[in-house]
Amino acid sequence: MINEKARWIWLDEQILPDQYISFFQEFSCKKEKTVLKISAETNYIAYLNGKRVGFGQFAGYKNEKYYDELDITDFVKEGKNKLTVTVWYEGVNSATHIADRGGLIFAVCQGDRLVARSSQNTLCGLHTGYIQGRKKNITVQLGLTSGMIFGGEEIVYQKSKEVELTYNILPRPVKKLEEEDIALATPITVNGKTVYDLSRETVGYLFLRVECKDACAVKVAYGEHIKDGGVRQIIGGRDFSLDFECKKGENHFEQLFVRVACRYLEVIAPDGVTVKEVGMIPVRYPQTQKPRFLSGLDGDIYDVCVRTLELCMHEHYEDCPWREQALYVLDSRNQMLCGYYAFEGSSFQRENLIFISKGRRSDGLLELTYPAVDTPAIPFFSVMYPVAVYEYIEHTGDKSILPTVMPTMKGIMSFFKHKIGDNRLIGCLPRPYWNFYEWTDGSDGTSSDTDVNDLYNKGLTTDLILNCAFIYSCQRFKKLCEITGDSFEVALDGIKKAIIDNFYDIERGIYFLCKDGQRKFSQLGNAFAMLVGLDGKNLLSAVKGEGVIPASLSMIGYVYDSILKTEGGEEFVLNDIRRKYSYMLSEGATSVWETILGDADFDNAGSLCHGWSAMPVYYYNKILKRD
Repeated sequence: MINEKARWIWLDEQILPDQYISFFQEFSCKKEKTVLKISAETNYIAYLNGKRVGFGQFAGYKNEKYYDELDITDFVKEGKNKLTVTVWYEGVNSATHIADRGGLIFAVCQGDRLVARSSQNTLCGLHTGYIQGRKKNITVQLGLTSGMIFGGEEIVYQKSKEVELTYNILPRPVKKLEEEDIALATPITVNGKTVYDLSRETVGYLFLRVECKDACAVKVAYGEHIKDGGVRQIIGGRDFSLDFECKKGENHFEQLFVRVACRYLEVIAPDGVTVKEVGMIPVRYPQTQKPRFLSGLDGDIYDVCVRTLELCMHEHYEDCPWREQALYVLDSRNQMLCGYYAFEGSSFQRENLIFISKGRRSDGLLELTYPAVDTPAIPFFSVMYPVAVYEYIEHTGDKSILPTVMPTMKGIMSFFKHKIGDNRLIGCLPRPYWNFYEWTDGSDGTSSDTDVNDLYNKGLTTDLILNCAFIYSCQRFKKLCEITGDSFEVALDGIKKAIIDNFYDIERGIYFLCKDGQRKFSQLGNAFAMLVGLDGKNLLSAVKGEGVIPASLSMIGYVYDSILKTEGGEEFVLNDIRRKYSYMLSEGATSVWETILGDADFDNAGSLCHGWSAMPVYYYNKILKRD
């Protein structure tokens, strides 16, 4: 709790999506150690005596919010002080936010003494520096974009009203982000058009300074690549742009409500607009990188993977900072593994595992992302959550996390245990569950065959990978239960025999993906079969990718883990890493891609910075670093 006397407040009882409210309060105090404890739904920027002191809300669940504790000692004055807070209430569900009522709560404290608090006496009014109520999406995953107005009209203030939001308000579980020096983009010419280049993938907040002959609207598009003669603003239903309403003369903007990722910027403006400066205020999660131990090509691959990890860590792990900024189990599992070797400490892994555990659905599985609600849960991702917890304890020795996350793991494993059918297999789940494993043919939860799609949608088929993954998870979950004194019994040998009976192709000597669908064979599926101890006359060849659907960058770790158990496995893994990742570097990559197809994948929406693809960090340490 921030302070028992502080209250959630808003402008009035009518809380609208995409609403910006300015809050103002004067208070008197001494010039001594002072902290501002603050929480907002959805996001905030706080100023004291005209100076920005903090921004960036950690998004919570409906029954649990988080507050920042900002040291404002350097900004406080002896006597009268003026606190101003701008709050943006997004008001829509996305992959990173749960729509709740808008609200602000704060307390200014000097030691045990409360010198100011949010209450009905706090003044508030509609903020005139932002475009109210547009409800314009960036992407479905990211939610809304934000538009700014330079030199808006004077704000009309009135007393606030109390609103109902949870008072279960916890301290921010991870560190605040660090701002870096402004990165100004360099103008370059592309097909006669001016585009601005940041020189590499960058994550932060847009900075813009323009001179306008007349009042006008300016748009800044941002992207990871240049195609079609400029920055791709519109990709399908996605709109990667920020809007600015300018007045005549000089206009200066810092858009601190929308964090963006890009390499290139394009200023779209009418004649009479001169771009003085455009760039980013980069932000990073504060951490210490472990010393580099590689050189040459391996060192280059390692460095770009570590940088990708950094670009995909902010309030929590992110799959990609450009298109989604969402926390997934499988993406973060890869990032956690790499992080144990790339960075000092492991508190970020711990807090992400705990935060994920709070995203439990009523059926016992996890939501797709966190915080989010009513998502198409991926059964495979849920069943691999205990694996991530097991790996955390394996790398850190920290067993104290178990009492917090064990109830979630029990719910997940109980769900799958009760889904084991008479054939001793777990069937695919009907929609809205998403039977996804990776973005490859036969493993993305869809099929080119209409009849197979119908089977998937109705939950009338069975997949190899889900059943292998359940065994793989059970093997580790049982060890966690030994630590806590719990028990979990399931006949894994029976499931293994059923997998052989239902998925093994005797003629080819390997395993196929879907029992009732087209007979497709994948590198990932056979890798999982090998990982759980199954045999096959040509199994190793399939795991090495011979004559099967290749594994994607996201799941290549399970392939490497299985191959490393065989003779010559280390050389195979290193050569495979060098082949795949040197290709990205040769294409100018400054961060590693979502898939090997780069931006061309997903109908030109492929991410060029994706945390799940940084796995070389883990395998270089595992194979080449000899302590």
